[in-house]
Amino acid sequence: MFADVSITTTIFPLYDVVKNIGGDNVKLTNLVPFGVEAHEFEPKAKDIAALSKSDYFIISSPVFETWSTKIISSLKIQDKTIDMSQKVKLIEMKHSEHEHEHKGSYDPHYWLSIDNYMNVAKEVAALLSTKDPENAKLYEANLAAYLVKLEALKTDYEVLKSCKNKKVIVNHDAFEYLAQEYGITQYSITGMTPETKPSPKQIAQLIDLTKKEKIPTVFFEEFASDKVAKSIAKEANVKTDALRPVENITVAESKKGIGYIDIMKENLVKLHDAMDCQ
Repeated sequence: MFADVSITTTIFPLYDVVKNIGGDNVKLTNLVPFGVEAHEFEPKAKDIAALSKSDYFIISSPVFETWSTKIISSLKIQDKTIDMSQKVKLIEMKHSEHEHEHKGSYDPHYWLSIDNYMNVAKEVAALLSTKDPENAKLYEANLAAYLVKLEALKTDYEVLKSCKNKKVIVNHDAFEYLAQEYGITQYSITGMTPETKPSPKQIAQLIDLTKKEKIPTVFFEEFASDKVAKSIAKEANVKTDALRPVENITVAESKKGIGYIDIMKENLVKLHDAMDCQ
């Protein structure tokens, strides 16, 4: 059977939601390869060629994919591009010492709000149903099943509201949607993108903060360097662990069919432990 709709997504959370709702009816391509740090990705000529053949191009936002605006304009695909940041509730960027690197006025990691991710799923189902009305009932059924799973995930996350220590140190400013929803304060090592280098002063402040606030875990990310996180943890005599902004998965995980919900569940276990939840 040939797929009825071809879609190119930019990053893993979008890819995963289209996969869950479209299934075999969608020829799905994700631009950022598995195992690659999503912030550092720049599309190559072959990516652009594949993109020009897709029915739809779904981007997370021009803030996250800064390269997308130029490509959309050069390929003249404005009419088949969907910017999912326009379909969700965004929060304003926090002003910080990393001000120079901000590319927009909002935090682009909105899929870490489960409510926002549900909205993305609904938008994808509506898009597919419009393009391929013969299979609309299938897309609606897949959406309903996926929303049940996301609702269950949201219920699980409610436990974070009852934690004793609601401060976390993370690798980069990716978790503000979760933080605002569950009353958590996030401190980040690098700011809005993981490749920014913190100053010695910022590192010293984070070491002091970890000791003073009795923060038991310094979180790093699997696709970014863990060097600074581990040195902070060593100086403060606490442990490290990986907390994932769900921007991508590894090649091995893709073969196992690991999805957004799986990673969010892993994150919850780690936050539950680090924040002394009931």
